Amino acid sequence: MSDKTSGSETTSPRKRLTAISMFAGAGLIAISVYSLIIGKSILMPLVIAAFVVILLDAIASRLCKVPYGDWQMPGWLGMTLAIVVTIGIAIWLVDLVVGNIAAVRENIPNYQHNVNGLIERGLALFGLETMPSLAEVRKQLDFGDLIGRIIGAFTAVTGNALTILFYVIFILLEQASFRTKIDALFPKAGDSAKVRATIARIAEDIQTYAALKTLVSLMVGGISYVVLVLVDVDLAGFWAVLIFVLNFIPYIGSLLGVVFPALLTLIQFDTATPFLIVVIALTAAQVIVGNVIEPRLMGRSLNLSPLVILLALSVFGSIWGIVGMILSIPMMVIAMIVCAQFDASRPVAVVMSADGKIDRRGD
Repeated sequence: MSDKTSGSETTSPRKRLTAISMFAGAGLIAISVYSLIIGKSILMPLVIAAFVVILLDAIASRLCKVPYGDWQMPGWLGMTLAIVVTIGIAIWLVDLVVGNIAAVRENIPNYQHNVNGLIERGLALFGLETMPSLAEVRKQLDFGDLIGRIIGAFTAVTGNALTILFYVIFILLEQASFRTKIDALFPKAGDSAKVRATIARIAEDIQTYAALKTLVSLMVGGISYVVLVLVDVDLAGFWAVLIFVLNFIPYIGSLLGVVFPALLTLIQFDTATPFLIVVIALTAAQVIVGNVIEPRLMGRSLNLSPLVILLALSVFGSIWGIVGMILSIPMMVIAMIVCAQFDASRPVAVVMSADGKIDRRGD
């Protein structure tokens, strides 16, 4: 009798502890989502800046590892070159986007004329050319208004550039004292070493993901650019950059990378042949690179469940838009690595993983 009693007494606290942990986890998730929504204007530039700093560290470390005879590049010079290269790329991208926005504004009347022609031919195909609602249909499909909305979205993103830059500068300045602060927060040698190992692993995984995904996206963007130039599609450079960016969004990005330039091709030309060429060629590029080359390069380095990826895309996309969808995967990687470090949250990391195998480094 006493054995049963002691067993129930042992089991009951465990159940209560599990229930408390579940409620605490649910509350933490709710608070986190609420904070992401309310603090969007502050948190989104800060998160972007943090990832920019991680990428700068990756570029700088690789520059410092390149052998230059007997001379090795010092860390400060590697970081300086990384910043210069990043700023140069950012300026080039802004110049490309601004130039293409100007070109789009000039071509809006022609595009709108072609859109109206497509509507008329589409209605005529079904014998609806005499419908009195044709003008209303044209009004609803105002291409100029659509372009204006897209331009407004780009303007909103670039408006945070200065804020992101300031965050990057101050995070870089904070790095000098970061190790000292960790040692002060975790006085025990084992604890501070474990925290540093966790942070190092997060940075390493994100850098690996970003480097491989950038390479794959460059492949898709480069192939798409060649196809669009050969077909003589307007704004080929702009669409190539957009395809490159969208390729960072799993599943959805590949689809959008085909749909957007294909729609412009349909609007630009009077015949369907260029449209079909663009659709077939871009789809083939996405399928070959995404299903053959990318899996070989990426392997199972992320180890994230596809369901978790889809949920992350939905949640962060609804909260932070396209930027949130791009950042969702690195943020899930961070969450899984951090959860794997503690016994209480380790089951969460197991659920988030693709195969249930969690490597808890730093122990």
